[in-house]
Amino acid sequence: MKRLSRGMVVLATSVVLWSCSGDPTSSFRGSPEEITATPTALFITRGESKSVIAEVVDAQGNPLDMEITPSAGTGITVALDPNYLPTTATTGGLTYAKQFIVTATDLVSTSFTLSAGGKTRDVGVKVVPSAADIPFATVASTGPNASDPTVLTVPAPYQFTPDSTVTFDKGTAIVIDRAVDGRSITILPPPGATSAGTASIVTDYLTTVPLATTTDVALTINAAVPATPGTNSPATAPVINIPAPGGLGGFYDGGAFGAATCGGNGGIPCQLYKFTLAADATFNVTMGWANQADLGLYFLTADGTTDTDQHCDDNGRGATAQPEACTITLPAGTYLAGVVNFGPLYTPAQGGPDPNPAWISIALSTPAP
Repeated sequence: MKRLSRGMVVLATSVVLWSCSGDPTSSFRGSPEEITATPTALFITRGESKSVIAEVVDAQGNPLDMEITPSAGTGITVALDPNYLPTTATTGGLTYAKQFIVTATDLVSTSFTLSAGGKTRDVGVKVVPSAADIPFATVASTGPNASDPTVLTVPAPYQFTPDSTVTFDKGTAIVIDRAVDGRSITILPPPGATSAGTASIVTDYLTTVPLATTTDVALTINAAVPATPGTNSPATAPVINIPAPGGLGGFYDGGAFGAATCGGNGGIPCQLYKFTLAADATFNVTMGWANQADLGLYFLTADGTTDTDQHCDDNGRGATAQPEACTITLPAGTYLAGVVNFGPLYTPAQGGPDPNPAWISIALSTPAP
């Protein structure tokens, strides 16, 4: 009995000593190897906060009990959360994790640094605009007609993207120019528009996250579009410009449809436009018009007698007739673009014939090299 009691005393003493010695595995821990952070990147809406959990570990991944110091970039604040109580990992291992509260105060793309034991960890932060941050698109200049350019601007750090659209109550405007920095675009509003425009914008540092805004004022655009003289003949066809690589363009025109010569569609109401390509080119075309007739856009030889194999004519008539959109590829040379109305070919039994539309729109863009 005495031998057993003595053994129990020794065991009890050992337990007490083990308990009082702190972390029993501390002698096996090495020097700091890295600082881990979860997550390693944040998207935060301005005015809001998110948390990051950080921990110092050695080369074997063992957590180390060390102070971690944050250093924040501009536009954010980073503070240690004094109320955070790390929990023991599910494996039973110890953790010395610390939580930091990151608050977005300005619209920036930035980062903050966590430092401990000569090691650092950078955490990226991108601040997302709140609804109150999104600016109006300011109407810097405009005119009463669809052919009058309207300039829209937004302040930094916002920009219009290369494929930004502006939509009004009467349809989508033609974008004919965009500033290099994206701070402004020039549009041709749709005929008859009597509303503010809804535009898509982004921030300089979050170009894949679209934001919706509106113009600061409503526009009032005449519904009538005067017809351009000369569209009735290859000899007098008005000249249009195909944009340079990376460029935009387009126009509205009244519906004259007086050309007798229109390639393989001769005898069908048509109007013609001339253009010259100094080099082989590929460009995009989108055509709209004022009614639900069946229209197509055909590309012809310069004399108007022969079709090339290039055209935009995938739809029929009705509510789904437009837009007609296509990509055109042509060698260097001079050509005609012929807008053809097939509406008169529809019989009364088919709900036709369809009249010429009061106006047509053609939007152009050439991909950047």
